[in-house]
Amino acid sequence: MTKRFTSETLAILSGVMLTLSFPPFDMFFIAWVAWLPLWAAIQQEGWQKGFKLGFIAGFIFTLTSLNWIANNSGTSFWIASASMMGSVAYLSLWFGLFGLIISRTGRNLGSKGVWLAPVFWVSVEFMYSYHGYTLAFPWLSLAMTQNFAVPVLQLAEYGGIYAVSFWVVLLNTILFQLEFGKLTVRTQQLVWGMLGFIIVGTFIFGAVRMKVVGEQHQETISVGIVQTNLNPHEKWIRSKKSEHVAALMAQSKKLVADSARILIWPESAVPAHLHYYPQFDRKIRRFVETNAVSVLTGALHHEESNEEYLFYNSAFFYSPGMPVSIYSKQGLVPFAERIPLVETFPSLKSLNFGQANFEPGKESIVYPMGSRVEVTDLGTLICYESADPFLFRTFMNNDADLMSIITNDAWLGNSPGPYQHLAAGRLRAIEHRVSIARAAQTGISALILPNGRIAKSIPLGEKGEIIYDAPLGLDRTFYTKHGNAFALGILLMAAFGLLAVVFGKSNPKA
Repeated sequence: MTKRFTSETLAILSGVMLTLSFPPFDMFFIAWVAWLPLWAAIQQEGWQKGFKLGFIAGFIFTLTSLNWIANNSGTSFWIASASMMGSVAYLSLWFGLFGLIISRTGRNLGSKGVWLAPVFWVSVEFMYSYHGYTLAFPWLSLAMTQNFAVPVLQLAEYGGIYAVSFWVVLLNTILFQLEFGKLTVRTQQLVWGMLGFIIVGTFIFGAVRMKVVGEQHQETISVGIVQTNLNPHEKWIRSKKSEHVAALMAQSKKLVADSARILIWPESAVPAHLHYYPQFDRKIRRFVETNAVSVLTGALHHEESNEEYLFYNSAFFYSPGMPVSIYSKQGLVPFAERIPLVETFPSLKSLNFGQANFEPGKESIVYPMGSRVEVTDLGTLICYESADPFLFRTFMNNDADLMSIITNDAWLGNSPGPYQHLAAGRLRAIEHRVSIARAAQTGISALILPNGRIAKSIPLGEKGEIIYDAPLGLDRTFYTKHGNAFALGILLMAAFGLLAVVFGKSNPKA
């Protein structure tokens, strides 16, 4: 491979292989070898050009996996395209950093240095997805490549997405050493045995955990999910607002007739600021009280502060006999919903790229939902937030027993975006062993069980409803209790590894 192809071609091949393992292609097994061409290319260059080759691989991967960002019909074509290319270029820098670290490690340790690749990759992935970072982007985790290998995803219960990513890169590392490392025959036999044990053992362990978790729940509550499949532009036409709300009510009545206790409507399901349209608020309240059922709906919200209106992308909790509670989206999409660093540089507010200019919410609200006799504590995330494991965990630590994700993927059309978004929800369910009701305007809506299995779903581009008895009451996981202890431990290891590499002597023949 290293003699037949140029280094750049091998880097491109790595990018393509990562894309094929990512949703919606979901060829998870390709991810197990996807890094090999890149590492072989860096080795072929004498452990040089690491940043360049890593950037190329990352650029191909991100461009082919995230090109759906340019499909955003909620803004102009040029703004959507610029947003997509900016995201691709930015994320590719992190892949370049990973390539640079591998090349420097190779110069000091030779092919043996690649054994540190899982530690270095997890550290890079943790940094570019860290919640406190302004341009955090946890969407592009290698854990998503194992979307169809659900037993492997069970590792997320302990180390979150980073445990799964570590596993994926570890397989690449072992195979690289078998192909390019200077191993004795005896050592090769041992390494092959180790590889088989890791793969088979992980799948057996994951399958057992799925079965055990599937039998663990103590109680259930009947949850109904509504997928309206409305055109995202048409529903905001003033003359059609009442028609759309009436359609929501009609679909919800079917679920009430089937004994649903909680109804989940999509993001911005009510196409209005509810403060400006009290008639919609009254309709929902009347429906809730009459049917003794709770409703969670997305809608816009605003508040006045210092003679200025603040606008929010929000979710409204309606529950029988309870005051309405409002959750406002905390994790806003950079440039699409809010200009980054606008708090530090207020003058950025004057920039207009077609973004919504929402204010971020401040609290991870958990609210009692259900009927008058069956109640559970529900939390919700709005759209892009569901890709953020840090934010999701705050709801679980606020004692949520059931979670929902409401989204409006209609802006993305029939693209890979909705499939990737659903895969992120599956990871969140496994991390915390919690049922997740996912309501998407045009799809894909689903009820995700705590073991990661999708109990029911509505395909992309169809109107429909889901009703399912969602399991409740599972024990809190290691990840829920301890968060990113695994990732932080890996980050510490990477720091020591980098120190040893930087201050060590070059020995590329090792």
